[in-house]
Amino acid sequence: MKLLVSGMLNRSVILTKILCPLILLSFNVSSIFASEYPRQKSFFVMDGSCCGGEESDPHAVHGTETETGAFILSGKIIDQSGMEDGFVLKIPNALPDEQIFLHDEGDFNFDWSIKIGALKRRDGINAAVAFQGAVFAGGYLENQRGIIDSVIVKLDQRTGNLIWASSFPSKNENKESAIESVIRSLDNGLIITGVKNSRKGTIEGFKSYGNPQSGDAFVMYFSEKQIKSEISPKQPYWEIVFKGALSGKHIVELTNDNGYILVAHNDREPTEAKVLKISSNGELVWKLDVPNHGEATAIVSTKEGYFLSGHKFDSYGGIDASISKISLDGEFIWNKTYGNPDGGEGIFTGLDGGNPKLVYDECWGITQFKNGLVLACGTGIEHCEDLSINLRQICEGDPRTTWRSYLIKIDFNGNLVWQRASSFLFGEDEVASTASEWVFTTQSGNLASVVDLSFGVGLEILE
Repeated sequence: MKLLVSGMLNRSVILTKILCPLILLSFNVSSIFASEYPRQKSFFVMDGSCCGGEESDPHAVHGTETETGAFILSGKIIDQSGMEDGFVLKIPNALPDEQIFLHDEGDFNFDWSIKIGALKRRDGINAAVAFQGAVFAGGYLENQRGIIDSVIVKLDQRTGNLIWASSFPSKNENKESAIESVIRSLDNGLIITGVKNSRKGTIEGFKSYGNPQSGDAFVMYFSEKQIKSEISPKQPYWEIVFKGALSGKHIVELTNDNGYILVAHNDREPTEAKVLKISSNGELVWKLDVPNHGEATAIVSTKEGYFLSGHKFDSYGGIDASISKISLDGEFIWNKTYGNPDGGEGIFTGLDGGNPKLVYDECWGITQFKNGLVLACGTGIEHCEDLSINLRQICEGDPRTTWRSYLIKIDFNGNLVWQRASSFLFGEDEVASTASEWVFTTQSGNLASVVDLSFGVGLEILE
């Protein structure tokens, strides 16, 4: 079924609802130190048929849980014109604790899937949150003039039907904007961050497919009354724009009416991470440039302080996982790096840490989990063709050209507790590339990892 939506967006937006063979996939984990090591509880996997067809190449970058225990995944796909669209899908809460391929021709399926976008235009969804019977998804849509605008869509949580869609362009009609993070506020409103005032053509991408190259970070707040309405909000309750901060990557709310913590980048080269504290009324309290962190991707607030995830180039030219700790009053405490996991099964059996010039360990999400923190990452090797002849031969012969999902557990002092590099195996020989794009802790205390696969998307639950 297709819905043609127009109005607030000043353009037509195609939203296609897709109701989604049961294949059991063998799964291997690299052998690491194993204190408090997690056990796989379930893994739900989908191919391109979930979200636009076999050639849609779905790429999930975010996940969240509903009040009823269902899961919402969101990200981007490739449409028939070769441009990106956004998608949102719902995984039900009553599936068995198994590895299951969700498909409408199998025994199990997802509840619904929505495609958001139009042919020959750049569109995407970067994050979503679910509460009070609705799903609020944020991202970007290209308008009829070829300018990319921020967009929020409200979907019925049970059916996936569109309730409203609202765009929030930059004040200058020739500048671009997009949303990167959407969260529920403690008073049941919405807090949204992203980039605006970007020069046309400089919004390269989002999450693990690029970063904006110009613009200003912003934060918007929408009240409960605004978002509960059946009519889309025309403007936020309040908004703050940060000159010198390039795109809000992720935001979290602090308890006891203590405001919000935002992670962004500066607008200079080389890029540096930036953390800003905002009051509950939308005023800047303090800001901090985080030294030597590298690319910032997400942040989490704990009683121990604020922890910032990301990745950076190491001294060899490879990329390592990066995490920084910041005190509750905004002082930098430490930065630590991790990566180059060894071992594994199948083609990864007996591997050492690899050539540090080649291995990329890229981390996107972070969550507090039990007595520490878990980072969501991918680990692998790419761009062998760009290397010198000798290094190219080493690169092309290394099985790590097939990427693996990589989860890192640390304590609040930055000490490694465990790490887990994992792969899909089809039979004994064929291995699918994987990467963990987001991680969150479920209501039942389990760990949920949103996984990008070379053939689709997945959600792995660990306990």
